[in-house]
Amino acid sequence: MLCEECRDDLSSTAQITPEQIQLHGDRPTAAALIDLWGRIHPLETRTLVGRQVEGPGLAVLEPSVSRHHAHLTLEADGTAWTLRDLGSANGTWLDDKLVETPTRVKTGERIRFGHIGFYMIEDASRIVTSRGGRAVQATLRPFDVTRVPTTALPLMRDAIPPPAARAVGAVEDEVNDEHEEDEITNVGLPAMVFRLHEPTGGGGGLIEVNGKQVQLTTTQFELMALMIKRMASESHQPELVRGFVRSSELIADLSWDTREPSENHVKQLVRRVRRALMKSEIGDLIESRHRFGYRLRAIPKQ
Repeated sequence: MLCEECRDDLSSTAQITPEQIQLHGDRPTAAALIDLWGRIHPLETRTLVGRQVEGPGLAVLEPSVSRHHAHLTLEADGTAWTLRDLGSANGTWLDDKLVETPTRVKTGERIRFGHIGFYMIEDASRIVTSRGGRAVQATLRPFDVTRVPTTALPLMRDAIPPPAARAVGAVEDEVNDEHEEDEITNVGLPAMVFRLHEPTGGGGGLIEVNGKQVQLTTTQFELMALMIKRMASESHQPELVRGFVRSSELIADLSWDTREPSENHVKQLVRRVRRALMKSEIGDLIESRHRFGYRLRAIPKQ
């Protein structure tokens, strides 16, 4: 089982069920991909990932995944894995960075084919405890921790907390959800330099903030671009209420990969962008306020 944070990193607005991920092949290596539900999908030395897999490979039956989307290949010396995109329509991403050339992939890194994400594990043999169907499912319990490679621990931490911890966590989650959009606004927003780089071929874009860069998916890029534009255009407004974008606008204007985007999709999108900004050491630049919506925590420099 994955921890809540790791599951959230793999979650997507795309509607998919476990049955839409199908593993084919009978010569697995020690390496595997772990899906949203914590299932382990062993890789062969050359694994095709796509929507239509005739031979050995991993079939992901979801529209954002191309017919033949990407290859995962074990190098000849058996020491490293290489990820290669096969000209897919929606791109292959490694930790939110578009894969444009063959790229090495390591344990703990997140691979996204279109909108469907997995974690890479180079040696899953130590965490396998049971087998069922085509995919191996593993549940990590506290006494199993010593059996897991050190590099895999960030994926599995707090997988099954004690009952008391689960009860407290549930209460905290309810409180956090209830007050997620009720932040305290600090006046005196800093001025920052924003540069937006959107490739002509689509597939997301790069945002540079005071010299630091972060790669975002298409919808994430559109969210940031809209908030930057709104903050810059409302210089006439008092700073306390300047630059807010309502959820209804985001639902209507962004390029969602679902037919019926909702408030929950918006919240999930904002959480992911916040996490991406934090990981890039840019900081949390999104403020949310109940009844107002979302805005940038900075004023774009002209």
